[in-house]
Amino acid sequence: MNLTAFINTACSLLLLSGCASSTPHYYTLVNASESTPPILVAAPFVIRLHPVSIPEQLNQPQLVVRRDNGEIVMPDNALWASPLPEEMRSALSEQLERALNTVEITGLTPTQDKPVVGISMAVQRFDAWPERRASMEVTWRLSFEAGTAEELLLTCRAQHQQATRGGIPGLVATQQALMHEVAQDIATSIKQHRCV
Repeated sequence: MNLTAFINTACSLLLLSGCASSTPHYYTLVNASESTPPILVAAPFVIRLHPVSIPEQLNQPQLVVRRDNGEIVMPDNALWASPLPEEMRSALSEQLERALNTVEITGLTPTQDKPVVGISMAVQRFDAWPERRASMEVTWRLSFEAGTAEELLLTCRAQHQQATRGGIPGLVATQQALMHEVAQDIATSIKQHRCV
């Protein structure tokens, strides 16, 4: 093998190894490990979940992670499976349906026999420090149909934080857990008609 062929082979191997190391990994906030229990008694209402609002800096295809020096990093190989607002909406919809024993009817015409609870959520913070912690701060607004022209409106706020380990996969698992906590807060505020 002459020197030129050796160099070409070495460069090809380096390019291949570089491509292999940057293989994209796709993550979701929908936790597939949570099993849906059978519905014993259906709720006397249905829910309509509006699009989730997030800060523009978070609305990226990549996961957005922080460093202690204030730097924000977006790893090229750690991507959301769908746009982050949709990931949050899907996770929230699934968890609220399970927690409330009801159905989410966005895009559907509600039945006449069940009132609709409208849910709007705005995310103020969705911060992530790999190998340290993740935090989430949200505000949500509920509109309860009252059977008349008037609606009962309720605006609530919550903050949650958890330690995280295990690199990016562990970080995403922590973010899934934060979404679960927020869903439980919203479910409780719907059941009790007050902020928790």
